Amino acid sequence: MAKRIVVEWTRATLRVALAQTRGKTVRLVSLRHQPLSAAGGGPAEILRAILASMNVTPDDVIAVVPREHVITRTVKFPSTQRDELAQMVELYAKAELPYSREQAVLDFHIISQQDGFSTVAVVACQRDVIERTLHTLREAGMPAGLLTVSSWGVFGWYQLIKPSGEPNLVINVDDTRTDLVLISEAHVLSNRSVGQGAHDWASPTETVELLALEIERSRAAIRKELPGIEVRSVLLTGVGDLRLWSDGLSQRVDLPVTVVETARAFREGMAPGGIAISPVVVGGVACSDPRTLLNLNPPELRAQVHDRQQLRDLITMGLLLIGVLGVGVGLLGLQIIRERRQASQVDRALVQLEPAAKQIQEKIRLSKFVSSMLDHRRRLALVLSGVFRTTPQTVALEGVMFERAKREVVVRGNASSTQEVLDYVKALEQLPGVSSVRLKYSTRRSTPSGERTDFELVLGEEKA
Repeated sequence: MAKRIVVEWTRATLRVALAQTRGKTVRLVSLRHQPLSAAGGGPAEILRAILASMNVTPDDVIAVVPREHVITRTVKFPSTQRDELAQMVELYAKAELPYSREQAVLDFHIISQQDGFSTVAVVACQRDVIERTLHTLREAGMPAGLLTVSSWGVFGWYQLIKPSGEPNLVINVDDTRTDLVLISEAHVLSNRSVGQGAHDWASPTETVELLALEIERSRAAIRKELPGIEVRSVLLTGVGDLRLWSDGLSQRVDLPVTVVETARAFREGMAPGGIAISPVVVGGVACSDPRTLLNLNPPELRAQVHDRQQLRDLITMGLLLIGVLGVGVGLLGLQIIRERRQASQVDRALVQLEPAAKQIQEKIRLSKFVSSMLDHRRRLALVLSGVFRTTPQTVALEGVMFERAKREVVVRGNASSTQEVLDYVKALEQLPGVSSVRLKYSTRRSTPSGERTDFELVLGEEKA
């Protein structure tokens, strides 16, 4: 029976949940929590003390990142294939994240798919936040197997109670934080977090007003990001005087509000009773399939987790071989035959996977090529728009051409005087994206309308 540890800390407390898994069955065994202000040092020291009291060696470790530490963007992409969506998310992240791609860790989940398009929620977190969490776990002697977001703990808890009235806005009131997660048809449609909880509110009236305000903000965000989706009901859980708040809240937001006790999602005797924190997030993650959770592991940690899993499999195989040796030579021979068959199957699988790997490499190459081409188009557009914007009324343009081979923009036209041409050259030299401006020729001519100076300019494009 595998043991899973889930660690979550807020600004006030540190929580640790222990779950046991057998096949697809998951059971929450215990939940411990400790105020961070208590004597005993920082989060790492407190975590070590809790793990020592539990006397357990976990097979899996999952850490929870608070929702308020991540940003979410809802985007529609023209694909329904996950591999293609992953590449599109990467390109989107490089262009649209408020910080550089190297400073971010991200994952995405699919909200809906229709007519060849996918509506995707891109979730990103600054790497510094992730590194601080990993550092605390390492100090406590715990290698993290997965980092996920608190909203997915609310989703995991929701999956256990299976209520009606979807789309359901689930509000989990904790001691110092409140999560608002819109869920429908086994999907997280939208999620927000507020840095206030039951311990921050002085009166029921204040609580109802604050919750109503946050519900309206969530509804406004949902209407903007997901047109056509409306909240049908509100599910209130967590800590505090929930039933005292529900009636006033229902009147304020004109939606049915249902109060659900947190323990309803867990087996009898497994959920803690009489505690001042909400077990929804940490318990919901503990009872979830890790494959369904949002994964904010950095790339290097994902590789380490994969290597650890391979090592675990190799150790298991080694123990099996030792057992075979103890049984006898006859069983050892049988095991060798089976291993040869498995090796043959692996070889065949590798042969089958090789074309797919080459296709992925080709897609990556094409993606880089498209990105480079788009970058060049943007630089060229910047130069051309600058040329048209900078050209004064006294200068008439007769032609603007781009010579791809030389990476030059050729501008032909005329002006009333040579000085105006020179002034025009100086103005073009100041344009962003222009490395140099060369006057190829300048000719003074007489025309029926008067004297004019014909010219041709060559603008060198800056290298990327």
